[in-house]
Amino acid sequence: MNKKQLSEHIGNMDDRLVQQAEIIPNYAVLRRHKRIRQFLTAVAALVLMVSSFSAGAIAFAHEIIIEVPIEQEKVVLEEIGLTLILPDSWKGRYEVIKDTFVPYNSTMWEFCVKSIYDAQIPIGESDELLYRGTLFYIFQYADYCMSAEEFEQSGIAGIGRYLFATENATYAIMYATDVEFDPENSDHMDEWNAMEQSEKEIQFLIDNILKD
Repeated sequence: MNKKQLSEHIGNMDDRLVQQAEIIPNYAVLRRHKRIRQFLTAVAALVLMVSSFSAGAIAFAHEIIIEVPIEQEKVVLEEIGLTLILPDSWKGRYEVIKDTFVPYNSTMWEFCVKSIYDAQIPIGESDELLYRGTLFYIFQYADYCMSAEEFEQSGIAGIGRYLFATENATYAIMYATDVEFDPENSDHMDEWNAMEQSEKEIQFLIDNILKD
């Protein structure tokens, strides 16, 4: 699927209202001096906990806090605070191309097989279209907060995956649906197929929170 097809999948979505509720805890003043210190300690711990889980208004399920070992192969998408932990076998074999997703004028990332992308092999007799070895795109799917359940009813649910949502954006991954390598090049075909099959091993983190 190219960028034009990707845009067409997004263009027909209906706007939805996003409602948010903010709960502000009320605390009673404790009279006994010996409990004040305990109370302040508990409040401080609560603030740290809430800050860790609510930064960016992220909508996640099954959140697990983990630390990423330095030696693991990873890509950090700083613009959206997302980290991808890639299979170790991908080291030196992929290319990440940044582009602009026109519907929302936002950054999108195309992950490609490096050997195919670097080969610049034309598609047919075209001088402009090239086999890019695209594996998947990560992009802003909507300009509002969408739940995972809502995403399952969307146009790309069968070829894409919900990642996370903030207060005013929803992000997703969409996998390649076209032939992204020269069918006559068996080496490129084998490499693309091997990396495509290992996509299920990729882990996604935001602010060190693991997204299953």
